[in-house]
Amino acid sequence: MGLKEIVSSKINLNFAGKASGEKFNDTEFRRVIELKETVTDEETGAEEEVIRKAAKVIVSGSGAGKKIIMLVPMKSLSLEDFTFPFSNSTKIREALRLQVMPFSAAGELELFPVVLNRAGRGVNGIVWYSSPEELDMPSLGYDSRGNVKVWPAPLPFISQLESYNGSGVTMWIDEENICSLLWQENKPVLYRWSRAGEKAEEKELAFYDAYCKARELDRGGNFVINASGDTDEDENEEFYEIVNDSVKICSWIPNVNLSRSALEGARDLERTVKLLTRVSCWLLALGAVALGTCIWKWNYTQAQLQEVRTRSENYYRQVFDPQHTGRVANPVTLARDKIAGLTGTGTDTHPLEEVLADLGEIYGAEQSLDVTIDIIRYNSEGIDCTGSAPDMTTILNFRKAWEAKANLAQVDNTQFVSGIGYRFDLRVRW
Repeated sequence: MGLKEIVSSKINLNFAGKASGEKFNDTEFRRVIELKETVTDEETGAEEEVIRKAAKVIVSGSGAGKKIIMLVPMKSLSLEDFTFPFSNSTKIREALRLQVMPFSAAGELELFPVVLNRAGRGVNGIVWYSSPEELDMPSLGYDSRGNVKVWPAPLPFISQLESYNGSGVTMWIDEENICSLLWQENKPVLYRWSRAGEKAEEKELAFYDAYCKARELDRGGNFVINASGDTDEDENEEFYEIVNDSVKICSWIPNVNLSRSALEGARDLERTVKLLTRVSCWLLALGAVALGTCIWKWNYTQAQLQEVRTRSENYYRQVFDPQHTGRVANPVTLARDKIAGLTGTGTDTHPLEEVLADLGEIYGAEQSLDVTIDIIRYNSEGIDCTGSAPDMTTILNFRKAWEAKANLAQVDNTQFVSGIGYRFDLRVRW
């Protein structure tokens, strides 16, 4: 395998991206060649010439379970760039598939998007297009699933254009093929394939001269790798150095994989995502229905509870206290106390005189007690007071004073009234 370089003067400017620390010294690189074989039909005895693909080692890496990269001069390969305001890989593939749908009538094609960089939620990159027939790679003779990648043959040599601002042509030549990539600032913009022949290399370079001039592109330099024949062991180290430098410059190169296994993996991922999306939508719908049902039941229960409270308060006002305004916190308890007072139940241990005496003692002991009693309801079980005070502390002190004289002293229905202070109800039980 021979390496040669045709130079032109340019300054160096690497592609904007994160440099990759990945090295490929333990990777085996192979190239794909087509072999013509004569096959004899067993029934008729007729001979027929067939072409089959075979893999030939370029450089062999070291280590167990090593990875394999196939450098393939693909005939139908093409590429273009893309920019989308989203970064989801499934959405990117769908958008690219819609773009090429008008051309699908000419035949099937497979696409392989590669993201070069991200800006916010959006991405830009390149997509490789290839016919399905090109994805049939030769068998490696052992189980290597997941360890084989397919790269376009001239891809991993961009480092040799570093002196030309990453612009120019990397060209691959073997026994049957010439394929090349045109780069602009470390980004591939055009792929070409042609059959090897006399002066084919010069014709390709002349084409790029005219093409760049017509499109006003930076022609840059050239790097040509001749992969014909056997590999020289002395060139292994140089080959790995070129590839490692290329990956440092273009960190996206390891993400390129134009193989059928990568395509099937992407399709499996798309099917899984679509299935999970459908399941998530159904679960979301069921959750929304369940939530709606719970909210309806809660509102219905609250309405029923409020209806019972309102009916109980109305019954209390109608029977016992038509003049009462505002909420009645415990209508059942207050009604029971009223009935007990009317029927004379309970123990007559605290006649009205003693209650008034206790009330006088409370006011006498607390000279600063600013509590106004508006209503006192007395029965044999206790008293109910309705009054007002300037603040809650005074109300609590008033209740505490009654706790020393009774078994129960409870404050209910505390409400702030502008200009008066806090109105309250006090229940005292012996």
